Formats: sequence, structure tokens, C-alpha cells
Amino acid sequence: MSESELAVFIEAFETTGFTGSINWYRNLDRNWRILADVNPIIEHPSLMIHGDRDPIPQFERLAEFVPNVEVISLDAGHCIQQERPEETNRTILKWLEQRGAT
Repeated sequence: MSESELAVFIEAFETTGFTGSINWYRNLDRNWRILADVNPIIEHPSLMIHGDRDPIPQFERLAEFVPNVEVISLDAGHCIQQERPEETNRTILKWLEQRGAT
């Protein structure tokens, strides 16, 4: 990430703080209760793009919960869309095109 790109994030967080980005975690228990009876299996074709250098490990049982998943890895860390925006976009567009969705 370039200094100018990083400056955009810094300015945004200085203006709004981190509240928006951590609300999902604050609401985790409530979401768990609300979704307790929902089938956790995602049947639709899905694309999972992960970074090879992401410190968060891949979920080993992903295909159990998303049986129609295609997993693609990019040479990136956790924030692939910021680290490799063009490659991420190309990957998504190619995946959609192969399914007649574009």
C-alpha cells in the first residue's frame, strides 16, 4: 500500500474512528442467537479469495459449509482487495464470467 493510499485510511479513521469497523464484533453474541436456527450451509456457487500471506488461517472445513466453493489464493496478506486490487477484480470478474453472470 502506498503512502497516499494509507493516508486515505488514516484520514477516514481520524474522522469517524473505529466504531463502524468493530460493530460486527460487538454484535457477535446477538447475531449468534438470531441465526441459531438458520441452516449454515451455503448451497450457491461461491468464490473464496484468500491471501497466501494472511496470518489468519484458512478454514479447513470450508467445503463442508460451502459445498460449491471455488478457492483461489493470491500473493497477499489479509486485505487482498487493498493489496492486490487489479488482480482481485480480475479474479472476481473471471469467476462471474465463467458462470454467465456478467
